[in-house]
Amino acid sequence: MMHQHQLCYLICLLIWGTSCQGPKNQSDLSHLTIYSFDEAAPLDAKDFVEKQRYVLLSVEEEALFKRVDKLLAINDQFYLFDHINNSGVLVFDAQGNFIRKIGDFGEGPYQLNGIEDFQVRPNGEVLVLDAIENKIIVYTPEGNWVDTISIPVNAGGFIETETGWLIAINKDNQNDAIANYPKVGNFDTSFTLDSLYFGYAATGENANVYYHAGLLSHSSGFIGYNRPPDDTIRLFSSTGKLEQQILIDFGDKKLPDHVVNDLMLDDELKKNGLDYRYLQLPVTIANNMVFGLIVSTNNDSWTFAINLTTKKLHANKIDFSNLHIGSLFLPTAVTSSEELVTLIEPILFEYESHPGNYPEEVISHFENEGSVLLLHKLKPN
Repeated sequence: MMHQHQLCYLICLLIWGTSCQGPKNQSDLSHLTIYSFDEAAPLDAKDFVEKQRYVLLSVEEEALFKRVDKLLAINDQFYLFDHINNSGVLVFDAQGNFIRKIGDFGEGPYQLNGIEDFQVRPNGEVLVLDAIENKIIVYTPEGNWVDTISIPVNAGGFIETETGWLIAINKDNQNDAIANYPKVGNFDTSFTLDSLYFGYAATGENANVYYHAGLLSHSSGFIGYNRPPDDTIRLFSSTGKLEQQILIDFGDKKLPDHVVNDLMLDDELKKNGLDYRYLQLPVTIANNMVFGLIVSTNNDSWTFAINLTTKKLHANKIDFSNLHIGSLFLPTAVTSSEELVTLIEPILFEYESHPGNYPEEVISHFENEGSVLLLHKLKPN
């Protein structure tokens, strides 16, 4: 039987200050709201979910993937990519039927060496970040090459704003002429730098930078950003200006700064039985609420939701001995109608304690090694 810490790790896999030269670092110019984790209200999905539905993803050979690094739900379609499999961006329709793959791998001028992130424009064009080549390749909705955009930094993620680009910048192999270890840069359409935000520590490996979904847009127009295990969530305007920062305060259980700067060091904390808590996986924003996952070095896990209207934090500790995935908020995407999307893969469903609660066609799909999207329609907030 899978141990609790292994199951916690599986869930995590299945879901994805220094001074700066040049433009002023804007990190301290936005409002900070602090939420005490110890004072969190209970999080019960029944209080927030109006109804649920399932989408069964195709199991045809070309649609298969080993893991999902990022999932987007836009234009009544689902888009995902698998960083390990180099399968390009896979596109499914609203019913889960496989449509196409976008992006070929190779050394050609229109080909990819790897995918670090991707976005989808409202017109259906797919933008793929090739971090090895420092470029964004634009494809038509049908997967044909449109344009190649060179970018001036080593990026771990990006998003197109109303006025240009917001780019999550990796610590390694930066453009030293632009900044000294920034995390986020706001650029105009010609990649002239407007603002820098935050900053990596001068030391530490920063294992936390390699998440592919740190930047996400929201239907209300703002852009959310966080890179776990940092316990602060940032909200930008649609033009890339930092407007609000949200801090989850873990008190004396806050992950030490040197471990935030190098998450690989948390193994030592676990060996010593120490209990520190931190964010795991980038957050998801829907219905004016922020959803995410908290883990501890003591192998405990909580789902959480922050209601931006009521200014209240809700949290629920996951009971791994009585696991019911359908009652948890483990979202990886949000539809245009504000449905939270949770990806459930067969290997995770094996540890579901209440399989009889799922429709027969869903159970049969898991038995055929198919993956399922669970969509939560949220109650009006």
